[in-house]
Amino acid sequence: MSSIQEVAKRAGVGVGTVSRVINDSGYVSDKTRKKVEDVIAELNYKPNELARNLFRNRTNIVAVITPAIGNPYYATLCSEVESRLRKYGYKTMLCNTTGESTNEEAYLEMLERNMVDGIITGTHTLDYSSYKKIKGPIVGFDTPKLNDDILVVTVNHEEGGKLAAKALIESGCKEVLQFTDATTKNYPFIKRHTAFAKEIKKTGIICREYKPLMDRFDYEYIEENIDDAFRLYPNVDGVFATDTHALLYMKKALSLGKRVPQDLKIVAYDGTFVLNTAYPSLSAIVQPIDKLAKVAVDSLHAIINGERVDRNTKVLDIYFRQGMTTDKKED
Repeated sequence: MSSIQEVAKRAGVGVGTVSRVINDSGYVSDKTRKKVEDVIAELNYKPNELARNLFRNRTNIVAVITPAIGNPYYATLCSEVESRLRKYGYKTMLCNTTGESTNEEAYLEMLERNMVDGIITGTHTLDYSSYKKIKGPIVGFDTPKLNDDILVVTVNHEEGGKLAAKALIESGCKEVLQFTDATTKNYPFIKRHTAFAKEIKKTGIICREYKPLMDRFDYEYIEENIDDAFRLYPNVDGVFATDTHALLYMKKALSLGKRVPQDLKIVAYDGTFVLNTAYPSLSAIVQPIDKLAKVAVDSLHAIINGERVDRNTKVLDIYFRQGMTTDKKED
């Protein structure tokens, strides 16, 4: 493997000149630059990436903090984020933090020690105070406003809750159940649950709530939730829940002889690929995960490069997708 010294010798320039060409830093004449670039190509020289990054005070690594990589929403999100980061030349360091706030703390320390260039976080575990003292490029996914410097990207959850309620109301439900989250923290997604309950109750329909622990994403726990919900609320004829809860609730209902949508209407929330695995197809409130990833990554890249970025929360639109688990009304 050729060295930078060999490139410099063959091109008849100093090592510093080769370094300036490689790192695009400092003045080099067009003639000299072309000579160096030609020699680099001729020798098939590969610059030491670690040395280059140390010189530029960059790692080209972005840490992505997620509560549960196995969850369909976060799996899709991480895939979209990784793809977008790659286009900018970043590598992705994935941190799965379910129940492990110490992992999250370690990644924040890496940012402070310049071991990663930035962080995209969907945190559910760490105390907000840890973020309030951090100075560095961070973008939050559906998080509270962790500090004034952290840009948050989310969707219009309030509208999502209203759309879900509208679908179940128009389908003729009399008693509905929503799976919400057992948290007192001010996460943006809580707005969908509040809006849903408000719209349902306006019509006089009974609105039940089941509140699982928000950091539990394993299927066994979700199935326990659903078994418990069936026991507590046996007369429910409408359900609003995230994709996984909605699918497993439908599976349980069908196994008990309920007909969908005749006896039970369902609206899922997120609208990820996992809904394509079921029949009947579920009606869903769809989050534009690809657009969320694009906005987050583009914003973080701009912040890393010192560009001025509006740090106000960015709210993207959400929409209802008709499936076979709610009645389609005639126009």
